[in-house]
Amino acid sequence: MKKIIHLLYVMLIGLGSVFLISCNEEGMDESLPLNPALPAIKGVKVLDGPFIVEATISNEKRTIHVDLLKATPGDLKALKVYLHISKRATLISHADTALVLDLTKPQQIVVNNLYKDLTYTMTASIRENFEIEKTDFKEFRMNNDGVRGEGNIIYLWDGGIMSGPEKYGEIGYRNYLTQGSFTFDMGAHYYLYKFRASLYWAYTNVCPKKYQLWGYLGEGEPPLSGNWDDWTLLGSIDNSTSTLADFAAGDVLEFPKQGAKRMRYVRVRCLESYRVPPTTHISLCEVTLWAWNL
Repeated sequence: MKKIIHLLYVMLIGLGSVFLISCNEEGMDESLPLNPALPAIKGVKVLDGPFIVEATISNEKRTIHVDLLKATPGDLKALKVYLHISKRATLISHADTALVLDLTKPQQIVVNNLYKDLTYTMTASIRENFEIEKTDFKEFRMNNDGVRGEGNIIYLWDGGIMSGPEKYGEIGYRNYLTQGSFTFDMGAHYYLYKFRASLYWAYTNVCPKKYQLWGYLGEGEPPLSGNWDDWTLLGSIDNSTSTLADFAAGDVLEFPKQGAKRMRYVRVRCLESYRVPPTTHISLCEVTLWAWNL
């Protein structure tokens, strides 16, 4: 019995030695797998005048592009750029994440994602035109503007646009109805590029058929008399040949960049509606304006 126990003891010691030798020969790899930091660049922001603009990043194409509104061509020579790099990535091409770059030409930004160096090409452009922010819009009533018939004028800039005829529920059955004309203040001066009137009635009832857009080109506030001689006719709309397929696009006026007119106050004047017999009543659900970036 003692011989058997002794034999088993010898065998166990031998197996342990083999295991230790095997471990020493092959080594024990206790390191964690090396996974790249994705994405290496999480965000890029650029100072655009008084605003901060978020750039568009394509990790597939390795590009960064920022579309600016307030900047001028001269500003592109020294734009303030702020990089948000992944905690596991390393910025290679610059010493800091707060940069001043000359984006009149493409610039390269290199980061290491723990696996390899990645080169991104950053570019910038200045928007030629832009939609005017409606938060500052407000009524500026002239003495000869029409009396409100239905709704509230603020409905014209609350973002409610119908996707098709008679889809009134999409905007909560809200429209602004008045007679003759209405006037509003855009809150600042703009070089007008485009005007769009989004309709409520689909070429029937008090939907405007023939109407006009006017602008006040003087400085300061326009005279409250509303005398049309103080205003400039910008364009006329006649949608009498429009079909229901045209409804969602609304009625649009565009103005060329060359000779663009600067204004803050605009008026919409109805000449004829679809009501029988025709009246100058006008009902709309939204007005939208764009400006040239001059």
